[in-house]
Amino acid sequence: MIRNFLGGVVLCFLAATAMGGERIDVWVLLTEPPVVSGANNAEAIKRQQQAVLAQLAALGAVELARISRARNAVAVSIEPSKLAQVKKISGVRSVSQVRHIERDPPKSAPMH
Repeated sequence: MIRNFLGGVVLCFLAATAMGGERIDVWVLLTEPPVVSGANNAEAIKRQQQAVLAQLAALGAVELARISRARNAVAVSIEPSKLAQVKKISGVRSVSQVRHIERDPPKSAPMH
């Protein structure tokens, strides 16, 4: 599982660097309510994510992740100069930079 995750990270990095230029990772929060709200069905969220991701891809974005249960959002890697265009896409509520939080690994208990 970790190998698959790391492979995906490497592929995303290679795809992003192959497109050239500096890139940032952002969360794009969408307007359809998440699944947990009960106000919408998963199919409507999936359609909205697909439509927005198609427009993001046209701007050169590389998809990193999708979430739909607690939030309806997609994560992409994109050139910072394109952020104003991302915010204008129909269905986009907000855009925020991905924060990478690193924690020290847990210290192992001494063996007795």
